[in-house]
Amino acid sequence: MIEKVIDEAISAQKEIVNAIDRYRFSDFKLEHARDFVKSVERMKVSEGQSDEAFQLYRKSVLVHYEALVSLTDSITPFESAFLEWMQTPSTLQILYELDPSFRESVIEFAKMVDECDDILSLEAMRIVNGFYGVTSAKDFAAIPGSTYCIMAKIAERTSIDKNHKKAILSANSWGLTSYIFGNEFLRSFKEKKDFKLALEREKDLMKSMLLEPVKTQAEIMEQFGFRSFRPSDYFTKYMQNFRPVVEQAIDSVHLANIVMLPTHVGDIGHHIGWQYYYICRDEINMELLRVHLNLLQSNLIKAYENGVIKSVFDVTSTATAISALYLYKLLEDEGFTADMIVRLFTERFYNYIQRKQFERNVVNELHINDFLDFIHRGERLSRDKRMSFIEWDALNSSKVLNSPELYAFPFCAITTKFAALMKFADMPCLLAPEPVSIISLVNAVALNPEVDLVSKFCKGCATASLQPNKCLHCMLNQNIFI
Repeated sequence: MIEKVIDEAISAQKEIVNAIDRYRFSDFKLEHARDFVKSVERMKVSEGQSDEAFQLYRKSVLVHYEALVSLTDSITPFESAFLEWMQTPSTLQILYELDPSFRESVIEFAKMVDECDDILSLEAMRIVNGFYGVTSAKDFAAIPGSTYCIMAKIAERTSIDKNHKKAILSANSWGLTSYIFGNEFLRSFKEKKDFKLALEREKDLMKSMLLEPVKTQAEIMEQFGFRSFRPSDYFTKYMQNFRPVVEQAIDSVHLANIVMLPTHVGDIGHHIGWQYYYICRDEINMELLRVHLNLLQSNLIKAYENGVIKSVFDVTSTATAISALYLYKLLEDEGFTADMIVRLFTERFYNYIQRKQFERNVVNELHINDFLDFIHRGERLSRDKRMSFIEWDALNSSKVLNSPELYAFPFCAITTKFAALMKFADMPCLLAPEPVSIISLVNAVALNPEVDLVSKFCKGCATASLQPNKCLHCMLNQNIFI
């Protein structure tokens, strides 16, 4: 089982990196992702796994890709952001039709939104003023400032079915939509300078995404001028072809898992897409991805053979550990520490919001926050003897990464790796590595599909090392039901 998961995860990562390497000097076309889609199509359920849970990811990727290529041959760089925000709304809409009791719970939850002005006004004020510092407004964990955290506070006040609560929270954590708490408030307050009106508009959008997810998602896309294809056409195709998959899963897979497994389709048009093509037109950035892939390939199987990986979940934790150490080693080699980078981006954040208090998007710091977490974890792991099994041959033998004179005056070439990593700071997904993590997660959920994967653990936030009082506002310190 574990070898099978490692093979599927590495295969996906490899197809993505190869596609970027092959097409990075071309304009992005959806067909560039075909080999990745084929790798997902080859994924098979093993004995002891739920095929119903497994197909929620596998079929979603296939249905998503076929819907896209039937509508367009490409997508604009800006609009690529929306590609992985359409599956959770679709799945919620299907579930409302299949399970009226769940829809009733969502209606009750939406009613509670109107009774939570104390929570929402406080959180809106904090977001406007940057109270939480660098954070992730859309995170799988209930960290301060996240939409998930705010939804969990509302959920605590409702008396609806606990599993329905978890499904709603899952749709706002692992699951993805274009709704992020605070954006509508910022936009409205900038326009009208009326706190109460801005809060009401924020609540209206939150309730709308809960009650009419597909309609609301399409409207948000249209507000941003989405033109690559008609969102309504995509939703019609995706929901028609994905509904049977949800019907198969509804009796044996936890609702919280049903709403989040389909959304992980971002490799199409997002990872294999414009942004990574442009980033990797610089050879050192492409080499960073190649070396990273080689490190995963050589060390994951070694970790399994040495007993470091003992479960499917361990595949994720080990892959992310290797990646975190890799990033930290690159920085450490040039004299940087994790705390230096955390301080840099924290100082930038407070200066930035003074310049763009209302023009910014609440989700701006999401990937920066992830990047800081990666390198902070890498620094911790560098002192962990359990990580001594890792072989760094791929890094040590890389001519590109070890020849800074290719990128700077030879006697002053001491910041080239840092400079290359900064190009990934706004989009570190493949260095996470997200494809490996997602495929491991899918396989893990398929082993216990009835157990919800709503996040309940501490992330060890990097920014909390600089601002420890941030932890006072974390849900995990407040005995919330999750």
